Amino acid sequence: MKKVILPIALSMFLFSCAEEKKVEETPVEQNGINISVKDDSTNANISINENGIDVKSNDGKEANVKIGKDGIDITSKEGEEAHVKINEEGMDIKSKDGDTKVKMDKSGNMNIKTPDGKEINVNVKDAVDKK
Repeated sequence: MKKVILPIALSMFLFSCAEEKKVEETPVEQNGINISVKDDSTNANISINENGIDVKSNDGKEANVKIGKDGIDITSKEGEEAHVKINEEGMDIKSKDGDTKVKMDKSGNMNIKTPDGKEINVNVKDAVDKK
């Protein structure tokens, strides 16, 4: 679950810095929008509908994402849950693995404190320079 929740939550912040991925979008149907994302390591199908966002990866993992005024709730197929609260400083992520805090400054640089006490600093300028 930890491997599914943190990437989904962080992808919202990192999406603008990510390299281009092959994305296929189908027209809006009764069941919503269906998106397939494929890169060298992961394939996932994302379905957006009135019930939220359903994510199914090629390795059999599934999650449902609901976005509301209080934040983002993520529930896996196995029933594990995570809650992401977004505020002016960044994000607070609560899951069974512990709490993760993501702080972001006005330049987009991030400081991530993981449940196991590790601290990760992401400098946007360095990430852009490496492209």
